[in-house]
Amino acid sequence: MTGTKSDVRETAVCRYCGSADLLPLLSLGEQPPSNSFLSERDLASERRYPLDVVLCRTCFLMQLGHVLSPTLIFGNYLYLSSTSAALQQHYRHLARELSERFALQPGDLVVDVGCNDGSLLREWDDRLVRVGVEPSQVSEIARQSGLDVIKAYFDAGLAERIARAHGTAALVTATNVFPHVDDIDGFTSGLRSLVGSTGTLVIEASYLPDLIDQCLFDTIYHEHLAYLSLTSLVPFLSRHGLHIVDAQRVAVGASGPAIRIFVTAAESRHAVDGSVQRLLADEARWGIRRVENYTAFADRVANARSRLLTFIADLRSRGARVGGYGAPAKGNTLLNYLGLDRDTIEMIAETNPLKLGLVTPGTHIPIVSEDRFLEEMPEYALLLSWNYVDYFLEHSDYIRRGGKFIVPLPEPTIRP
Repeated sequence: MTGTKSDVRETAVCRYCGSADLLPLLSLGEQPPSNSFLSERDLASERRYPLDVVLCRTCFLMQLGHVLSPTLIFGNYLYLSSTSAALQQHYRHLARELSERFALQPGDLVVDVGCNDGSLLREWDDRLVRVGVEPSQVSEIARQSGLDVIKAYFDAGLAERIARAHGTAALVTATNVFPHVDDIDGFTSGLRSLVGSTGTLVIEASYLPDLIDQCLFDTIYHEHLAYLSLTSLVPFLSRHGLHIVDAQRVAVGASGPAIRIFVTAAESRHAVDGSVQRLLADEARWGIRRVENYTAFADRVANARSRLLTFIADLRSRGARVGGYGAPAKGNTLLNYLGLDRDTIEMIAETNPLKLGLVTPGTHIPIVSEDRFLEEMPEYALLLSWNYVDYFLEHSDYIRRGGKFIVPLPEPTIRP
């Protein structure tokens, strides 16, 4: 069922620079919101919305062509970051690295914007003043564990409220959240006021050149409104009185290869690391301003779809049973774009208790516990959380019992 007009807004101008020079790039069809897992009885009411990508030919921000109402995405949000052991390990390392880098002291304020169920907040020394912001109902899980989490959408008003209560922040983190925000100007204004003249903002998000080079089209979904590069971020942040002082590429982020940037107020005394200019130069050499890099991406996505469908069909033609492993939001983009339903993928193993017993949006594949998956033991499992393949190869009972992963992107392969 197609969604109503009141639920969706077409992108008329670039969300970063305001230009109306938007080039249509790619359509992944009409899809339900990727985290809208549902029960069997709710199938008839499921709605789909356009999942299209456009490119700003002024600042070269790649972004969605349609924006859904936040209530459609976060009103019944079932993503729990703590149920991913690999992601929890990532956050543990991040907290340790940032604590050492910024020499955080007892009483310093650290704020995690978009904190989900508190996975990163819990990794900080409890002598710090830890505050989280999370608009979805999973904020209650963080609160129940004793964390100070505000259930709200972050904006300038909320930033002022936090600063009045605690002062400005030594550190603000926004991991896998900056590209999700519709009112990005209000959001960034809030971040600017919260870090004050001495604090640091750390943003981590999927990196556009990696997305295109590795054809990671499954990281495109309604929740991800923008796909970031330093080229588009630098002028946008500058307009908000912020500048990037360090930039790192991260091999394994929450959704795949990522960029991690360190941002301060323009008037701060932080020295700008050479990594910023190096990465900007890398993007220029890559062709960040060459439109043909982006238009070719759509053809590569269609080819990737064909290769993966042929790969799975070949396994099944030989009598193999195929399941799925992990039920992340990006997996639903993949399943819907390929048209893989329960006739092809028998079931999907998942550790998030909120998703167990439900079915995937659009494709309606049952979500089961790992124990149930091991009882059924299909020979192959399409690894939808492919960004954690190395972790799963080392820790998964499914692999220990002889199962094999189909890693879908950038090329379909079987591991081990």
